[in-house]
Amino acid sequence: MRLARLLLGLGMVLGATQAVAGPPAQKLPSALVVLPFIKVIPTTQDTRIELLNLTDQAIDLQCFYVSGDASDHSCNEIGFFLSMSPFQPVSWLASKGFSDVTTFSRVPPFFGEGELKCAVIAPRPEVEFHNALQGRAIVFANNGRTIGYSGIAFRRLVDGDYTGSIPLDGVTYEQCPDKLHFTLLAEQSGVSESQVVLVPCTEDLLNQVPTQPNVQFTIINEFEQAFSSATKFKCFKRLSLADISGTLDRSILGSDTAHLIVRGSSFSLVGLAIDDFTFGSARLTAGNDPSFEGGRSATVTFP
Repeated sequence: MRLARLLLGLGMVLGATQAVAGPPAQKLPSALVVLPFIKVIPTTQDTRIELLNLTDQAIDLQCFYVSGDASDHSCNEIGFFLSMSPFQPVSWLASKGFSDVTTFSRVPPFFGEGELKCAVIAPRPEVEFHNALQGRAIVFANNGRTIGYSGIAFRRLVDGDYTGSIPLDGVTYEQCPDKLHFTLLAEQSGVSESQVVLVPCTEDLLNQVPTQPNVQFTIINEFEQAFSSATKFKCFKRLSLADISGTLDRSILGSDTAHLIVRGSSFSLVGLAIDDFTFGSARLTAGNDPSFEGGRSATVTFP
């Protein structure tokens, strides 16, 4: 009986470990939300950001925009705090920002392209006060092309105070994914311009030290033939399929779709694909969320 109780207890511990290890669950109230693609070009393109407090408690958020540019030399940070009343949705255009005289919240405008990270400053240490947030972004342009996607969400797993240091370790918070899986339409020169956006999970916003991941790509066509490539970037990267590999072109790939596996060799990553395609006579875009495999630890440090 003693041995049976010991084995039962061990099984419960292992079961609990397995429940939190691995990639983050999505579509649930969470303590950290990452919107990996925000883009504003004055008069032609903007992003609508939507956040929702899913609890019956007022919460405060600490948020940071991190900008990138084509040469990856920007990495500028813009921080702000946002207060939300119970069950409150908040929405704003990135180009205009947001001001609420009731909660005295002010969100600055953003221009260029980059990401947004928002963390819940829980009013109490119990885990249910941390997991309160959902987010979504809609990037739209004057030509009618729209990219809508859900924020990547990480839950708090144990009670404790918010300190500004967010260990995505599978113990305190959910882990980052080890690999991102995308199903993409093959590139067709002059017909499609699909892209992949990547940002690092690990980020030191306190000391303003940009994260510089090395990235490995594995491309698998419909015939299970595999190709590979690699790149590196600093804090934010938007890549065309041609930038990733010439093998993603329909004429070389030999199929209409490709399975793209993305893994950061130095840091774990999150991201988004942007499908560009023709429907009838219209050229359209759509957000393409990845599926996650495995888990790796990372740390986000807010000031």
